[in-house]
Amino acid sequence: MCRLTLLIKLLLLHYASQSKIDIERSCNEDVSLECPVAEKNRNFLSVAWYKVNNGNKHGIIRRGNGEDPVYYNFSREVTFGEKQNLLLRKVLPADSGNYECAISANVGGQNQNHKVSLTVNECAPTAPLTTLNYLNTTMATLTSPPCQTQVLDLPVTWSIAGYLAVALAKIVLSLIIIWVIHLRSSRQRYNRWPH
Repeated sequence: MCRLTLLIKLLLLHYASQSKIDIERSCNEDVSLECPVAEKNRNFLSVAWYKVNNGNKHGIIRRGNGEDPVYYNFSREVTFGEKQNLLLRKVLPADSGNYECAISANVGGQNQNHKVSLTVNECAPTAPLTTLNYLNTTMATLTSPPCQTQVLDLPVTWSIAGYLAVALAKIVLSLIIIWVIHLRSSRQRYNRWPH
């Protein structure tokens, strides 16, 4: 009975550590989404942050060796902060949703996930556009950094089709080489016979 109680306590502790954090912010605030599993596991292969929409994950991945992040269908500009936090500048209601931090462990380690739910309150109505506001908006647009390159995930069937096409090309080239070698050796044998 004591072992069963210990097992239940361990399962509850594990469930509590995997629970989702709820964050509420105002419009146009900067938000840092924390990934506590990254802080606990400093030896990892990669850290990925995903925004989950209708079961689809859109994300940004950073390798453990400090390479530049890679974007996967992530339409918003974001950066990694200290302790692998996801930094969202000037959030809008469209940024609301469920986010997931996924740690891919090195060989022998354990992959870990942490979930965060972000709610951004509606923005207050803006003042009419004056000439000064227009100039400030135009200057901010001109000085904003370029869009991030997005990498699209290909379906598994496309990957398999690519591998099959390469394999087929190798087989065809191998058969052509064998045929050429066979023709050459046949000609050499033919040329040896007295005519």
